[in-house]
Amino acid sequence: MLDRYYLRPDDMWWRVENDELLYTPIVVVRGAEHSHIYLSGQLSRLPSGEVIGIGDMRAEIRQICENIKTGLNHVGATFDDVTRSATYVVAEHVEEYYGASAERFKYFSNVRPTSTVVPVVRLGKIECKVEIECEAIIESERLPLDDMKQWMI
Repeated sequence: MLDRYYLRPDDMWWRVENDELLYTPIVVVRGAEHSHIYLSGQLSRLPSGEVIGIGDMRAEIRQICENIKTGLNHVGATFDDVTRSATYVVAEHVEEYYGASAERFKYFSNVRPTSTVVPVVRLGKIECKVEIECEAIIESERLPLDDMKQWMI
């Protein structure tokens, strides 16, 4: 049997349109032994929606990784638990992204998850150049279920 948890932490950005939540920032699928964690694509936004690092690829990547770290922490995971990432980069900035990838390695320092880079025409927030989504797997006993209850949808 699997349990699913849909989380909307207050210290992560999430979007509401027409009085409806557009997506869930974190989804956890918990089995008896392992839990799969899915983090929605992260932009360089603060929880308030303010975009950080406009025009500075390294600053964008840094804020995105901080957002990923926040999401992972909420469910008892770390960057070492990330198994897959997908990075969406505005096509004209792909080489700039590769040139700034050392910033990402400061967070993904011990492991390198599978990774896909997808050039796109634009992102959901036009000022942003890059967006990263992640998946992680942890032992189910590591999930902080009591803490997670406050963010469940």
